[in-house]
Amino acid sequence: MSDDTTQTADRTTSVHLVRSSNPWTNASSAAGFVLRYSLTVRKMLVTILGSSDVADDCLRLLIAHLVSAGFGENKKGRLRDFLIRAIRSTAKAKLDESEPTEKLTAKIDAIKNDNEQWLSLWRTGLLERAWRSLERKEHQYPKKPLYSVLHCATTASKKENQSLKERLREERGIEMELKTIDERLLEARAVFAQLLADEVAETIETPTKETVKSELKILGLTRAFDGVAVR
Repeated sequence: MSDDTTQTADRTTSVHLVRSSNPWTNASSAAGFVLRYSLTVRKMLVTILGSSDVADDCLRLLIAHLVSAGFGENKKGRLRDFLIRAIRSTAKAKLDESEPTEKLTAKIDAIKNDNEQWLSLWRTGLLERAWRSLERKEHQYPKKPLYSVLHCATTASKKENQSLKERLREERGIEMELKTIDERLLEARAVFAQLLADEVAETIETPTKETVKSELKILGLTRAFDGVAVR
């Protein structure tokens, strides 16, 4: 992903919803792309099957299939829809090796693309990826501690009534004037929102401003764009 959000002044408070030009359907390696979301897929498999060991076996089957066959004819629409179908299929295939109960088979069949548990896990996974990207940016540009500022501003402090300036100093060893903190926080919100938009755009076959907006709304991620100009 581009670093121009943190380097160009006119982008510090605005977001381009379709900046990424790498949708999942264009991935050179289906397995490599899906591995980005392996933790999310595994959590859903554990939720369905109730066993970490069986979930791990299913995940290996899924990745092995992607290595050999790629996305195949299912390379369209949203990645999360493709993955939940693959989760259902892989789980049922694994159960066929044993003696599946009707109750578990019915549970798998009942899991649709808009399953609340799946949407929740998917949303969390995208947020975690955006946070990690922001943290990497801070490692690249330590003089702009955007991750530290935003993380301290949006997570609970261990001390009651602790100011952001105090928390940055005590937890991160960062000394910063209030004016600079406000500037960095504004920029950090915009950069995080941009990274999140990039993540969402890459999971859509044909990302447009409208499709990305729709997906953000479905996933309950629009709050990340509050106070940020969207282009």
